[in-house]
Amino acid sequence: MSRKEGLTPGEVCAREKLVGSNILSVKEKRPWWKLLLSSIGNPFNSLLVALMVLAVATPDRNWVNFGVVVLMLSLSCCARFIQEFRANLAAVKLQSGVERLIQVRRPRPKRVATSSYLEESVEFKRLVPGDVVMLNPGDNVPADCLLLETSRLHISRSSLTGETMPQEKNAGTVSDKLGKAIFDLPNIAFMGTSVVSGTGVAIVISTGDQAFIASIREQLDGKQPQSAFDAGIERVSYMLIGFMVVMVAVVLVIRGMLSKDWAHAAQFSLTVAVGIVPEMLPTIINANLVRGASLLKRKGLLVKPLAAVQNLGTMSILCSDKTGTLTKDEMTLATAEDCSAVESNTVLRMAYTNAFYQKGKKNQIDAALLRKQEERAEKACLDDLIMEIPFEFEKRRSSVVVQSQAGRPLLICKGAFEEVINLCTDMQVGDRTVHLAAASRQSLFARVHTLNDDGYRVLGVATRVLPLPVNEDTSDTELCKEMVFEGILTFLDPPRDDAAEAIASLQDLGVRVKVLTGDNARIATKLCRTLNVQGTQDVDGSVIAFTGPQLEQMTPANFSLAVQQATVLAKLTPSQKGDVVRALKSTGQAVGMLGDGMNDCIALSVADVGISVKNAVTAAQDCADVILTEKCLNIIVAGVRAGRLVHGNSMKYIKMVTSSNFGNVLSIVIASSWLPYQPMSPTQILVQNLLYDFSQMAIPWDRMDESYLSGPHRWSVWDLLRFIVCFGPTSSVIDITTFCLGWFFYGVRTADDMVGVPMVNTHWFWQGLLTQVLIVHVLRTADVPILRSRSSWVLALATVTIMSVGVALPYIPFLAGMIGLVKPAYSFIGFLAAELVVYCAMVQVVKMVYARCFGAWI
Repeated sequence: MSRKEGLTPGEVCAREKLVGSNILSVKEKRPWWKLLLSSIGNPFNSLLVALMVLAVATPDRNWVNFGVVVLMLSLSCCARFIQEFRANLAAVKLQSGVERLIQVRRPRPKRVATSSYLEESVEFKRLVPGDVVMLNPGDNVPADCLLLETSRLHISRSSLTGETMPQEKNAGTVSDKLGKAIFDLPNIAFMGTSVVSGTGVAIVISTGDQAFIASIREQLDGKQPQSAFDAGIERVSYMLIGFMVVMVAVVLVIRGMLSKDWAHAAQFSLTVAVGIVPEMLPTIINANLVRGASLLKRKGLLVKPLAAVQNLGTMSILCSDKTGTLTKDEMTLATAEDCSAVESNTVLRMAYTNAFYQKGKKNQIDAALLRKQEERAEKACLDDLIMEIPFEFEKRRSSVVVQSQAGRPLLICKGAFEEVINLCTDMQVGDRTVHLAAASRQSLFARVHTLNDDGYRVLGVATRVLPLPVNEDTSDTELCKEMVFEGILTFLDPPRDDAAEAIASLQDLGVRVKVLTGDNARIATKLCRTLNVQGTQDVDGSVIAFTGPQLEQMTPANFSLAVQQATVLAKLTPSQKGDVVRALKSTGQAVGMLGDGMNDCIALSVADVGISVKNAVTAAQDCADVILTEKCLNIIVAGVRAGRLVHGNSMKYIKMVTSSNFGNVLSIVIASSWLPYQPMSPTQILVQNLLYDFSQMAIPWDRMDESYLSGPHRWSVWDLLRFIVCFGPTSSVIDITTFCLGWFFYGVRTADDMVGVPMVNTHWFWQGLLTQVLIVHVLRTADVPILRSRSSWVLALATVTIMSVGVALPYIPFLAGMIGLVKPAYSFIGFLAAELVVYCAMVQVVKMVYARCFGAWI
């Protein structure tokens, strides 16, 4: 049995044993077998499986080739599975680490004569059917609930239905004849929706997997849009596969026409395909992201999707809310003035009455008013409450109706100065109510603008005597009209101590900061001047600012231009904040959004990377990709640098492995058209590729040049193609040198030379592996390697280890025989050393020319 007073602790325990915790199973960690299957499902692994099958499906079965491919596939999938399994555990731990609380009612002991219940905060997961919960603006609805009481409650269903407009909810029964869709039921609030405005009291009817969202959660999760990082990886992947198909076809035609053995040529081409495919790409990229998430966690950022690590690094614009992010969110009341700019206790009492009767969580404005009256030891409200009209972001005001001493209902409205005064026809001057003339209105605006320019936030207070009887269903628009303007309230919210330093650091890193606020434009521009937020300036040198009403009148083209130029965008509604972020993204910029309020949720969800804080409203935490463990803006600076390190190491690997593979294929094409024998056997190509990929597993632990970290970078397929074309042929020069040594110096010119062919195969195996592994230290930096830029010790150790293994393979009889390697000619060791030196010098010269021509490196 449930009561409006809520459940006792004993009843809660009994019901929790019966129904379990209020946790969706699809929000728990994914089963290991699903992770394993997902680690196999990528284009590269599918290609390897096809090549593996073809290796044993052809008449001349190559079981060694088959075994090597199986080993490579197994290692790739296992490495990815282990890393994603750990990342999944970390994500579950993150969700449990961000504490989510909701206010519930509990019966008060009978010996207490006051209210029949008390309110306390409990974790979402401890809720059970029958609990009575309090719904306030910014709350996520923690379970499926039946509404018992509402006060102009509006619920956002965008996370479930995609609808951007909130739905008004009301308590009471619904007629069966209405035939409403389940989401349209006015007296039901579903788990996963969020409170936009108003308040409510509801009783929990379903929790956990019994909630309606559990039946559709998996489908909803599958509809998430592709991130910029995933889209970039996908484009690169398919570009590489297309490149592989073209090159394999070229090798097949050339080899088949020369040897006349098309079956053997086809098998060799398939082996070349395996050598071209960077089969460890998903593993190394994923390891890089996990490494980045670990770095960010140590710096105080909790990453939800792994792609957010890279997106944070590519961010070029940071849109930030003002209140609570750039400011301390410690609002203090400075003055309460009447229309003559004189301190007024009457205006203060009116504002206090409005704040006192606002239900649910008190915002900073209301809390400041309550503290002020407590300091003055004056807590008496004007009169008893009749009804409340909660704050709405769109209208930027809240109201209450109280019983006046004259016996008539009195409406007290408090809100943004411009919004309130525009609804007034009269003003209070001393004991007289006079018409609000244009001159008086202009004088009040001038006073407020002066205060705004000094950094004060100004609210207006107005009243209206309502006719009897008061209908609580009357709209806010009908009630708040033809009011009497009583006076103004001034508040101060000082900037955060670390805001100026953090903004300066972000701007040094090439990140432009824009302020998106629902507050007054003059206050926001004053804050920008205080914090030295740099941006495009007007002709008079002032900060460029636009307001929401101004943006509404613009064409799409002018809107896009305005948001690009503006540093301050003020008086924005929640949906307008989202529109601003979308417009900035449409210009090709990587946009981040920093916010902690309900009005920031749309912008957080559409940004490339949404950033919130641990004590933000629950809905903002859900929309964010990254959560700060504390409100310290310098953490974001550290996060941007860590994200750029991850992005740089990812691009470093992709460019090096693709250019290296292109060079190898080009060399094979040249060798196929010239040499009567294969320069390397299929198995040797596979082993060489495997060893090289293992040396690159250390890339996530490498450093990046400071010059790279100083600016944002984005994915570019054309930049990758340009890099491949410029540097791939460079390695072919050394390959051709090795071929010439085999042909002219060692005299190996026929396929029948049973001693010479294995020897030159071993020569190219050595030279190909050592040049690929060693040249990483030249390509990893735009500077002079070793002398001015050194790799991490992890990458250096991996390089030495793999080079040692490659050199030792011909001298290990069992492995050498299986791979087809023999002891090389001792004279080749000298040639190889010379080739390595010349190759490093040649790549350094090409790198310098490339950087000068294109103005960028990695």
